[in-house]
Amino acid sequence: MSQFLQNNLVAIIVFLLLLIFLLMGSMIFILCKLVLRTKPADFVIDTSTVLADEVLSPLLKIKKHEISLVEKYYCIHHTEAPSVGSCLICEEVFCVDCLVDHESMHFCKEHFRTYANYKWQQITDTRTTPDTPEDGLYIYNFKRDIWLNKNIPSFVMTHYKINIENDYIESFIQLNVRIEDVTKLSLELENYKAQV
Repeated sequence: MSQFLQNNLVAIIVFLLLLIFLLMGSMIFILCKLVLRTKPADFVIDTSTVLADEVLSPLLKIKKHEISLVEKYYCIHHTEAPSVGSCLICEEVFCVDCLVDHESMHFCKEHFRTYANYKWQQITDTRTTPDTPEDGLYIYNFKRDIWLNKNIPSFVMTHYKINIENDYIESFIQLNVRIEDVTKLSLELENYKAQV
């Protein structure tokens, strides 16, 4: 055995040095990644100048309208606290201390009061399938539009159903509005749908 070591001592030393350099290189790479990593508080992609079907046409067959994707990881009130969900009404993200869970629905504290103070009625029940996922997109856009531009609260609930006969999952997108807004928003929604 000692004869083998003596004959291959140089090769063994070169192999061990190479292994040490590889381990050191890996450690330096990992340390650089950790040191240079930025806090992902607000990962923002703004595609307001890009039309949706230019970006998504292979996946979705939607008509042209502007989109903006904003993904947030931290509570808007507590910037160091990770978000655990978003409010159904304002769509902002909140930590566990700021989010109210009520019957599998999530609201911020302010908009939970809004939810509790009004009676709500569902005005849509749009069915989507894996072949038609874009069919309910206008509901989400309408909901966001009336909130951002008119400050009218509403929320979307999506219910899923397994279609055993055809072996796929279908969804039913339901827009809920305050009782006093039902007539007005039903008409606006029909007009909005006709425009997209």
